[in-house]
Amino acid sequence: MTKIKFYAVKAGRVPGIYKTWTECQKQTVGYSGAIFKSFPTEQEARNYINNTIASIHIANGGEKEAVDKKWYDVYVDGSFNGVNYGWAFAVFLGEEEIYRECGAGTNAEAAIIRNVAGELAATMRAIQWADQQKISIIIHHDYIGIAAWAMGEWKAKNTFTQAYVQFVRPYLQQIKFCKVAGHSGVKGNELVDRLAGEALKKQNQT
Repeated sequence: MTKIKFYAVKAGRVPGIYKTWTECQKQTVGYSGAIFKSFPTEQEARNYINNTIASIHIANGGEKEAVDKKWYDVYVDGSFNGVNYGWAFAVFLGEEEIYRECGAGTNAEAAIIRNVAGELAATMRAIQWADQQKISIIIHHDYIGIAAWAMGEWKAKNTFTQAYVQFVRPYLQQIKFCKVAGHSGVKGNELVDRLAGEALKKQNQT
């Protein structure tokens, strides 16, 4: 009897869950940067796409129990003006914005990867802030590499992405990643996009 598999396409022509390899291939073959994986259950496939991470603790003779967490939504983004890069993140609890931060980078080598440098900087700063507050966060990003590098789905090939991976790995139990479409009207994403651009403008004025 053939076992049923569920194919989770995280990055492809149309991301989603597919029940046959043929359907999965249509979304991934020839697609640059495709990310996909097969699972025995649909829930596991869905968790992979949503990057669901359960917090586990050992108690009562080694039994494992899932611990409910309050997750804060964090939006990150970067900007680039041809020379320098800007970064920004904003934190939400439900619909309420509780914190925002932005800045500009001047590292000429990092600027080679344009606005991605800003997105990496924003993500690391957001994680650092969340760790200081001792909270768990869902990082909403519009560039797939933010999650793909952190989860080992893409190979970090330069100094900056390698530094990002090294920084993020110890925090994977207290963060999740959620891909959003850029410039599509998502409130938090539009906000950090604007803040990153404003940070660059302020830098140019000084």
